[in-house]
Amino acid sequence: MTLDVEARFLLDLMDAATKGGRPKLETLPHAVGRAAVDKMSEDGEADPPEVAEVAHGGLAGPASEIGFRRYRPLGVPAGLLPTLIYYHGGGFVIGNLETHDSTCRRLANKSRCQVIAIDYRLSPEHPFPAPIDDGVAAFRHIRDNAELFGADATRIAVGGDSAGGQISAVVCQICRDAGEQGPAFQMLIYPATDSSQESSSRKSFAEGYFLSGPLMAWFWDAYVPDDQDLADLRLSPLLAKDFSGLPPAFVLTAGYDPLRDEGRAYADRLIDAGVKTTYVNYPGTIHGFFSMTRFLKQGLKANDEAAGVMAAFFGT
Repeated sequence: MTLDVEARFLLDLMDAATKGGRPKLETLPHAVGRAAVDKMSEDGEADPPEVAEVAHGGLAGPASEIGFRRYRPLGVPAGLLPTLIYYHGGGFVIGNLETHDSTCRRLANKSRCQVIAIDYRLSPEHPFPAPIDDGVAAFRHIRDNAELFGADATRIAVGGDSAGGQISAVVCQICRDAGEQGPAFQMLIYPATDSSQESSSRKSFAEGYFLSGPLMAWFWDAYVPDDQDLADLRLSPLLAKDFSGLPPAFVLTAGYDPLRDEGRAYADRLIDAGVKTTYVNYPGTIHGFFSMTRFLKQGLKANDEAAGVMAAFFGT
């Protein structure tokens, strides 16, 4: 396994910036770091493609209104569409509707499905389980009011990258366990699935590959209260005893990502339970590549592959 040339170049740029005096994210207060990194994330996406329609709004959440952005793809007929509810990544601390705008647009056009991006609450202002609660509430609200959102209620998927992948997995488990209609499909992009232990990839890639051990601790300290049980399935969905009855899945990992092994383990658990699952690993790249599409062309390829699998599932 060899690091891609583009990924190596980007990591070298980051390293040079740090040596030049730019502080590491994990050394900054969370609010300060968030503002700086969100702007970098916006700039790190490829130019946003045109879509047929973009609409903004808010829906009722457990504590406050949850913002959303709805993307209707180009070239689809009028009527209700299969819909992907998308939760952005960022360790439950950073990220917003802007940081993943281009990614959501591309997913919409390539899948010919509507995408609704969710602006869930972030930590440390709103620690665990607030982001999860918002993610579940957003899914239920859109499911129960599908026609108002232009969505086909029988074809609603959830998806997201990193923290957003964890939210997606948890939404599926919570709905199944409650005996209610859950997502029809789940798109898990390098999801965090086990907070209870250190996997081999968490140890092997703890330094030098963008998502470092100290950076993960910075996210964790903001998100999880000190006395929290790490076996809580909302933090560690991989620990669920039963994976049967969960929706079909697309699971993607990156070769040089600390979260690689737990993402693969989640896919394996789904497959072992008889859940139709497509698993793909991009061996030469790093965590975050799915939305770093201005610098990492593998991210564009991964966007298209994820969208293609969902399109095949929904028949679009």
